[in-house]
Amino acid sequence: MKAKKLLLPLLLFCITLFAMVGCTDNKVLDKPEDTSLEFWVAQDVADIDFGEHYKVPYVFGADVYYGKGYQPAEIIEGSEVLAPEHCVIYTVSPYPDYSSGGQFVTRIAITDPQVTVYGITCGSTLQDFDATFENLGCTIQDKGLIHIATYGKVKIALASYDENKELTVWIEVTNKQGIDF
Repeated sequence: MKAKKLLLPLLLFCITLFAMVGCTDNKVLDKPEDTSLEFWVAQDVADIDFGEHYKVPYVFGADVYYGKGYQPAEIIEGSEVLAPEHCVIYTVSPYPDYSSGGQFVTRIAITDPQVTVYGITCGSTLQDFDATFENLGCTIQDKGLIHIATYGKVKIALASYDENKELTVWIEVTNKQGIDF
């Protein structure tokens, strides 16, 4: 008789536990405390005034802004811009799907070695990158010159091409309705 009374609560506990474990891929790394980044991935920026940020013109499907204080090195024929050697670039788009609407930071590209993300800069070694993000619980993909750390929905990559180094943080945006831009 006691076993039957315990069966339902035990069953509910197991279902809840499985549901919680199944949702771990939806995690997002918190914005690091040691960073000078203005925004973080998955941050809702619909109410942010980007008036002090240079907006890259003619990008379809998203708005692209330089971080405050950064400007393109050159503007070619009024539309194409040449990025400076050191900068931060934010991509703002709907999230989690392009049909969802809203304005969220979905990608951050960092070439400024003064900007840190969990103590890592674009000038860090791939070994330091791996060690730091493994300690945060990320899985690491070694693709040669690019290493990618994944934590739930967030991906962080360090690309090291000789003198060109970039640290990129992004969150996947789905396109379930097949929207063409």
